[in-house]
Amino acid sequence: MSLWTIEVLLYGKIRGPGEFIIAGSGLGDQEFDVPYLGFLLQNEGRNILVDSGINENFIIGGKAWGGFPAVGGEAYVVEALRSVNIIPEQIDMVIYTHLHNDHAGNCHLFPKAKHVFQKDEWLNLLNPIPAQKVRKDYDPSIIPVLEKLDTTAIDGDLELLPGIKVYKAPGHSLGSQLIAVATPKGTMVILGDLCNTYSHIFPETDVFIDMEGNHYKIKTNVETYGPAIPSPMIYDYFAFYDSVYKAKVLAQWKKEFVLPGHETALVQYCKSKF
Repeated sequence: MSLWTIEVLLYGKIRGPGEFIIAGSGLGDQEFDVPYLGFLLQNEGRNILVDSGINENFIIGGKAWGGFPAVGGEAYVVEALRSVNIIPEQIDMVIYTHLHNDHAGNCHLFPKAKHVFQKDEWLNLLNPIPAQKVRKDYDPSIIPVLEKLDTTAIDGDLELLPGIKVYKAPGHSLGSQLIAVATPKGTMVILGDLCNTYSHIFPETDVFIDMEGNHYKIKTNVETYGPAIPSPMIYDYFAFYDSVYKAKVLAQWKKEFVLPGHETALVQYCKSKF
């Protein structure tokens, strides 16, 4: 089996109240930074990028989704790659967990790469439901960009490369997908925004670690939410729970094998490898 290393990339951040970040946590109105994350997968000279970060056009007057203060954009993505000695031209493939504006907003930076996403996610980008339009989940300006790039719209679960498998996991969007990566540590599962944090996929989590590494005791939510805490941005709850179960099985029900799409604690692993 081909084994890959994974590096966490920080593409920027958005700031909001703790109770909004994790419902029922008891963090209240205290505000925390939440990262925009990407992941660099490497094996024998190949560079695979997971997600391309938020487009700076979605940060208006220093604020992004929900009117929360945010920073990010093209320069942040380039700098995150530079910090691990990579330039955009060296990326062989970009795999998208989904095509929301904060995960696919800088696809234009990688004209030489193959771009891979689920077919249903492309269809969701082309035809967002009204709630997605209100929230401006998708950036329609990337449609003509992706149409000019080397794209592959896959349908369902498959082995993309030796050691990298993708699994369709709707719930947050129609064509969200999980990315399971074989590493020396074991199979790591990149969740995208199916579950934003460890607490969302494992409600028994009783400690919140912020981007600076500070620890906060939080309430567990197993009795309230059961197997997972849905974020405010789940469009299909039935699909969400099915996808959560799939992710937990792939991760062997262990928190250390999942990489949530906006987990604050993962910032501590930037410039280190899984």
